[in-house]
Amino acid sequence: MSDHDLRHLAVVTGTAPEHPEDIRHAVLASCGKAAEIAREAFVLVPGLRAFSWLDPGLDSLLSSATAAATARVCGEGARALATVAAELGTSLRLCGRVDDLPGAAPGKAAGAQDDRTLLWFLRYGGRDEIVRAAGRFLAAHPGVKLADDELDAWLDTAGIPDPDLLLYVGGPLEPRDVLLWQGSYAEICHAPEPMSAFSAAGLRRAVSDYFDRQRRFGR
Repeated sequence: MSDHDLRHLAVVTGTAPEHPEDIRHAVLASCGKAAEIAREAFVLVPGLRAFSWLDPGLDSLLSSATAAATARVCGEGARALATVAAELGTSLRLCGRVDDLPGAAPGKAAGAQDDRTLLWFLRYGGRDEIVRAAGRFLAAHPGVKLADDELDAWLDTAGIPDPDLLLYVGGPLEPRDVLLWQGSYAEICHAPEPMSAFSAAGLRRAVSDYFDRQRRFGR
């Protein structure tokens, strides 16, 4: 593995849902775009092991919905992405506060390769993830001090390589509460077009820019 291997690409959208009055439409539109870009990413980068899709605007919309509505539409979105994962030959992992959602722990897609995963984040925040991970560790190891190299195994992304590239799509390039632990040394790229207009061409530009950089890993 070299410093320029792209093993994990995480896409973070920065625009509000186009149809905030219709939660189902917003969820399925986000999942549809995730599927479109994930397909391109796994073809464009043969060594890609993980593709993450994070849509904070969608999370804001879900926070105002009833628990029943959230479970219903997120379950539908998860089933749609499970179908895509099966087509891609990857596993699907749902990340965030998803324990009460249908299909929160989908099985491996038929024909999935052991080292490729599509991750969908919903009802998610980076700080919240760290708190939940620390809580799980301390519950399993009461009275034991948590070391910084032990947290990875308790995060939503346990077993997944840290993101090499965080691609922010739409909205201003500004700090967001996503992948705070895992993305500490990731390269960051910004595509200003809204999510609905983002395409394979934009993905290719971001990946090309990534491979042109000299990574410093915080040094």
